[in-house]
Amino acid sequence: MLTLYMVQLGARPKGRLIEQHDIFFGVANHVSELVEDINQHWPEVKNKWHIDSYRAVTKVDGYAIKLVESGKQVSKDTDLKLFFINLGGYQQGSFEEFHYKLLIVAASQAQAIKQAKQSEFYKQFTFKDDASPFDAASHIDDKFEVDIDDIYNVNDLLSNVQLLIESIAEIGENDIEIGEDKEYVGYLSIKNLKKLS
Repeated sequence: MLTLYMVQLGARPKGRLIEQHDIFFGVANHVSELVEDINQHWPEVKNKWHIDSYRAVTKVDGYAIKLVESGKQVSKDTDLKLFFINLGGYQQGSFEEFHYKLLIVAASQAQAIKQAKQSEFYKQFTFKDDASPFDAASHIDDKFEVDIDDIYNVNDLLSNVQLLIESIAEIGENDIEIGEDKEYVGYLSIKNLKKLS
């Protein structure tokens, strides 16, 4: 069955001193089928990347995430979108920028940002108003005047499919199979990934 996958990739491109990371969204029957799509997504590290974690995304916060072929008419009229948000923040005394990744269902980017600001990460990594001007708050890089690094409508990152987001309460738990999203956390090389198929 075709599934939406959110994959955290790791690699060390030529000339880099430490491992770099990126997030990839793809659609496949199994995560092992995404190798060529990932190579196209990050050509600088073709076949020299690994997976640090992945999630088969089928539900987010009480909403079912379904896939529909692009251009196909969907029966439900919904304004809901799936947003990927990458929060960035600092802790005093640590030579590091910490990140926390969220999937949020909301009608607009502004509503998604509002929800992200309620997360424990956001609260923990945002310095108080009385902090020194040299203390860095959680933030977004170059893009928005809010405290988020990156925000994307996941639908804009996909080709050949569009997302249909429905409230699980409205469609009824008995009408769909409700289970926890399959997640994997840990080093997974391309070689071992191919063995999983």
